[in-house]
Amino acid sequence: MENSLIESLRTSAINSSYESKIEFQQKLLSNKQEKMITILRKELEKCDEFIISVAFITESGLTLILEQLRELEIKGVKGKIMTGDYLNFTQPKALKRLLKFKNIELKLLSNEKFHAKGYFFKRDKMWSIYIGSSNLTQTALTTNFEWNLKVNSLEDGKIAKNVIGEFDSIFNSIKNIDLIILEQYEEVYKLNRDFIKKQKTQLQINEVIVPNQMQKNALEKLEKLRKNEDRGLLISATGTGKTYISAFDVKNANPKKILFIAHRKLILQKAIESYQKIIPEKEMALYEKNPDADYVFAMVQTLSKDENLKQYAKDRFDYIVVDEVHHSGAKSYQNIIDYFKPKFLLGMTATPERTDNFNIYDIFNHNIAYEIRLYDALAENLLTPFHYFGISDIEIDGEVINEKTSINNLSADVRVDYIIEKSKFYGYSGDKLHGLIFVSRKDEAKNIAQKLSERGINSKALVGEHSDKEREHVVRQLQNGEISYIVTVDIFNEGIDIPCVNQIILLRPTQSSIVYIQQLGRGLRKYKDKDYVVVLDFIGNYEKNFLIPVAVSQDNTYDKDYLKRFIIHGTEIIPGESTITFERIAKERIFENINRSVFSNRKNIEKDFKILEMQLGRVPMLYDFFEKNMIDPSVILKYKKTYDEILNTLKPSHNLGTLSSIEQNYLKFLSSFFTPAKRIHEMEIINYLIRNKFVDLEQITEYIEDKYKLKDQTLNTKNALDHLVKQIFTSLSTIKEFLPIIENNIGIYKLSTMFKDSYEKNKYFKLLIDDLINYNLSYCLKHYFNSDEICIVKYREYTKQEAFWCLNLDYNNGYQVSGYTVFEEERKVVLFVTLKDGAYDNKFFDNKTFTWYSKNNRCLKRSGKLTIEGKIAENFYKLEVFVKKELSENFYYLGQVKEVVEFKETLSNKGNKLVEYKLKLENEIEDSLYEYLIG
Repeated sequence: MENSLIESLRTSAINSSYESKIEFQQKLLSNKQEKMITILRKELEKCDEFIISVAFITESGLTLILEQLRELEIKGVKGKIMTGDYLNFTQPKALKRLLKFKNIELKLLSNEKFHAKGYFFKRDKMWSIYIGSSNLTQTALTTNFEWNLKVNSLEDGKIAKNVIGEFDSIFNSIKNIDLIILEQYEEVYKLNRDFIKKQKTQLQINEVIVPNQMQKNALEKLEKLRKNEDRGLLISATGTGKTYISAFDVKNANPKKILFIAHRKLILQKAIESYQKIIPEKEMALYEKNPDADYVFAMVQTLSKDENLKQYAKDRFDYIVVDEVHHSGAKSYQNIIDYFKPKFLLGMTATPERTDNFNIYDIFNHNIAYEIRLYDALAENLLTPFHYFGISDIEIDGEVINEKTSINNLSADVRVDYIIEKSKFYGYSGDKLHGLIFVSRKDEAKNIAQKLSERGINSKALVGEHSDKEREHVVRQLQNGEISYIVTVDIFNEGIDIPCVNQIILLRPTQSSIVYIQQLGRGLRKYKDKDYVVVLDFIGNYEKNFLIPVAVSQDNTYDKDYLKRFIIHGTEIIPGESTITFERIAKERIFENINRSVFSNRKNIEKDFKILEMQLGRVPMLYDFFEKNMIDPSVILKYKKTYDEILNTLKPSHNLGTLSSIEQNYLKFLSSFFTPAKRIHEMEIINYLIRNKFVDLEQITEYIEDKYKLKDQTLNTKNALDHLVKQIFTSLSTIKEFLPIIENNIGIYKLSTMFKDSYEKNKYFKLLIDDLINYNLSYCLKHYFNSDEICIVKYREYTKQEAFWCLNLDYNNGYQVSGYTVFEEERKVVLFVTLKDGAYDNKFFDNKTFTWYSKNNRCLKRSGKLTIEGKIAENFYKLEVFVKKELSENFYYLGQVKEVVEFKETLSNKGNKLVEYKLKLENEIEDSLYEYLIG
């Protein structure tokens, strides 16, 4: 440890190019490259002792580390926390929560202008000390531009002695906080907060509502659309102000008469309130009260009746707004939309994707005016941040909750008590709990609501059979604080606005990412005294629990690597102040499901195919899936070998054309062996030769280097040409059936005659080839682009074959490669390591060092000469390392080995002689991948 610290000081303070362990280096944190909360969580997870000394602590900031504090309490790791009452900013509720931890000593510094911020973590004999500007608050640890300097010091070092000594001298001079001290502070805090509230209320009275930047962008797009089209669709996440957007656009359009329709009276009443704030001079009314008003707000169910609809002329309304327009497949909606002929028809929805195959986009001529999805809304701070906790659901009679669990077990006393325990621990924002609980069955909703009420937590169940009047009454009870929870099945997925909701509990299997986001969205609307929403997701042994990261991240590609990394590093991936935390067991359950799930199935592909077809108004191509962040084409092409086969399966009547057997051969070759592209060279070569008759190696290399601002690409380009010509991998049985796409005539390359003829004469073949090239180049530039001489990217996924190709190593039998392959001429060995293979004890010591074993029946010397294994031990070869955790995965490229640290001959667990090595990588593995591999 001492040597590592000295080396890191040299890197940090003398020469940044000097190599040392990253974890020991000094570092500045600002929430720009990495959120401060991510670092604090890591430190808490591995520390032996911790100290937090900050001027302010809020419940929002404390919530971010609750899971880590819970784990530390279980492990018995002690901590000290000191804060102050300066400016009465620290929240008493947060202090009360901290007092419940048995392992934490808490003190409050009074009558001091205490403004220091420091976080100190001890592991073994070293302190990691963070001093800077971040208080323990939500914004300070996630989005504020802060400066926090990390310094490492051994406990006997001067820095640690000074910092920890200074803290201890103050901390030891203060009395431990108790309920009396806390009550006294709380009185002062409440007086101060009430004064601030009055000031805010006064300001709000005079507040003029203006569109935010994202709404301005939407309005610009709407204005352009209205000049050329008579209808458009606004897709806007729940809580992002789509009603205000429509009101602002109506004001800009200045129609004489408008109609606003929705399927719930509550939506209409809220809409009138919003419109009156923006256009107060206009006469507005519900249809039942005044059908002749300038601005009429009508229930679909009422207006769609013939006697009501036909009292109006077809051109009565200049501008019509249809809210929650994803319901427009219903006959009642269709009656209204088909009847009226407005100058402009605006449809609004948060979720245009439907499960009933009705084409909403077609109604609006595929004119999407603007999209504000959840991810964008969080980035723009349009919604209340959420703190998501993925919690492992309880076991009953030795079985984890799953889709088949009985009603009795779903609402068993032990489960209800477990839910209450977790609800209280993770808490909520504000003084009063306003919670929504989503369950999967009506009986479960009623039973849980009853049992919560019996335990003193007033709750009501709402299910489909309850009338609108009953629903409105129960919602008012929640808003007024008369009940703490509404327990429901699906009726609050949409069309209901309960801004006060500050805790959401999900007790149901995730069957649809769309429904999941709808339910999450119930709590994201901004509201007074609500700084965040706590989302408690009880993760059982559900078949589709992998949809949780799909839904929360809004990444629909079904990329397994991305899903795993989101589970580990979701807080870094999701924008804004929101955070993601998974309990260890919940995390493992999702990992297991991701690994065993086959996403390349007809159901998954067909779902996105139909959505895209509706959006685009045409048959979607592979690039459309990529561009729209739908299921990735690489996943699609694992279902069938070519997109032609996909189209013929999903839409036999597509009428785009047909392929000859030769054309199918070419398409299958490109789709199977070159897709998804892990380098740009193959696709760029084909692209170039489509437009040019001939090229030599020098010309095409220069073209690629110029286009992508690259250097030294000759080897990569030659290797790519050889693959397209089929001059290498000739003994690979799976490649023998394919025709070469390019011909080589003494160093002059051209497209094969049959390929070129087909491309020029068959429009369908051209469409499929162009689409494949477009997707592959876009995919590579997004995920795998590398400016190095060798086109391989550290920490990305590769098959064995792709590994050889991207290293420009021409191994003839790529698919049958065993644990390692030697290339004598290049003096390289390519290692393929599976951590959990059952045969070897492969493991990491840290994020640079790991064990690796030779093949069976190997030794260091034979007949007095070094064997290959002996040469590896002597660092004769450069080792290229590819590692995967499970047998079912692809390999991750970790870079080259710097040195063989240790080696010895030993026996396997089956008694076979082999060589054990301890290898040290050139570079430390990036955190998200390392955490996954060792987890």
